[in-house]
Amino acid sequence: MSVKKLRRLPLAAAALVACVGAQAEYQSPDGNFRMSGFGTLGAVRTSTDDALYNYPGQGGGATKHGSLNPDSKIAVQGTYKFAPTLSATSQVMTKFDADGQYVPNIEWAFVKWQALPSLNFRAGRMGAPMFMISDFRDVGYANTTVRPPLDVYGQVPISNFNGADGSYQLNLGSTTVTTTLWGGDSKASYSSSLVKPPVDVIIKRQVGLNVLAELSEGLSLRIGRSQGKLSIKSSLADDLTAGANSPLLAGYINQFNTQAAGAGALGATALAAAQATQAQLSQVGGFLNPDGVEASFTGLGLSYDQDNWVANLEYTKRKTKSYITDTTGWYGSVGYRVGKFTPFVGLSKLQSDRRSSDPLSPSALAASTLVTTVNNQGLTALASGIDQGVNTIYGGNQAVLGAQKQDEKTVTLGVRWDATNNLAVKAQFDRVRKPADSEGMFLIADPTQPSAQAFQNESRSINVLTLSVDFVF
Repeated sequence: MSVKKLRRLPLAAAALVACVGAQAEYQSPDGNFRMSGFGTLGAVRTSTDDALYNYPGQGGGATKHGSLNPDSKIAVQGTYKFAPTLSATSQVMTKFDADGQYVPNIEWAFVKWQALPSLNFRAGRMGAPMFMISDFRDVGYANTTVRPPLDVYGQVPISNFNGADGSYQLNLGSTTVTTTLWGGDSKASYSSSLVKPPVDVIIKRQVGLNVLAELSEGLSLRIGRSQGKLSIKSSLADDLTAGANSPLLAGYINQFNTQAAGAGALGATALAAAQATQAQLSQVGGFLNPDGVEASFTGLGLSYDQDNWVANLEYTKRKTKSYITDTTGWYGSVGYRVGKFTPFVGLSKLQSDRRSSDPLSPSALAASTLVTTVNNQGLTALASGIDQGVNTIYGGNQAVLGAQKQDEKTVTLGVRWDATNNLAVKAQFDRVRKPADSEGMFLIADPTQPSAQAFQNESRSINVLTLSVDFVF
């Protein structure tokens, strides 16, 4: 089936076809090749039309009208063993992406060498191990809730990296400690508005260390940290940078400087404002196009799965030397199995530790006062040109920064029903509370609309209802 046709194929139909055609995990007669898969068909509906609910970065989402897009996905994974200690694994996944399409992508493609029973090395494309459940965050059947809490798992838009890792396992009595050192590069597309093309998020020279301690009686503890060089490529940022450096705007400022120099006290005041504006316009490019800046992510996780109880706790921190907000996220969830049913509850929160201010904020204010502070008709005309140009760029910068205001808190209630050995049905209710001056983790379709601005400026509580079917084959 061609990619073009697959983009038009409803994922619900694709998932049902996969379920009907799948019998069980396939294994070749010689045992060297194994193939399996997983998927989710999920329907989401919210209590607002002012913003879209999705996995951060997707080019669309759910409103009052409901949507299959945020959670629905399907993937196939295969492993071939060349020798007892050498194998290759590949995973192809189709899910709703930043362009608002369903296009298959190679999520994993790596080779593995089991050098010793306790030591292995991998190289290729692998899941980025940022979180406690990174390796199976997309496998809905493997998780109690419909989705990992977005207040934590929405902080990092990348899901894989190209590079290598090495893991060493050590047994200490009843405790097994696995230490993994990894490194490589990542790239992902991220949509922050439907009226702007997605941006490319690139992290190079990543280095990470994870330590997982599997303790006795179903308890596990994970600590991880990674750091790398972050770059963001955006056509909107390129347009705003070009506007800030445009010959027309520069010409207005140069003419204004020449004429204001001989216009007395008012001219001197306006001249200072114009010169400050010109200096700060030069900062726009570096501000909106971070290139190789430092970024880090740290996480601490605790999980418990024993008898009827299952619980998870995770605490994370994101830091960058860019306009991307520094954040702290955490969640806790607990479930109790009653036969084939597992009711669960959860609480999560995402908060900003640092928000960047627009480098044009003082310039925009200065430029807007030029028209009223200069009486000379010639200067006023030039000031109007500066005012219009600067405030256009300022508005674009604010739209970029608005998408970084993600503070929110979520309460989750739900139940999982293990209908068969390879199929689970889940119903989940989330109440998301976002403060004023925050978009939360929602997608604003068009930031220029009054409803979108009201959504960001007001404190809101949004209800999210999800029904999903998770399957493995």
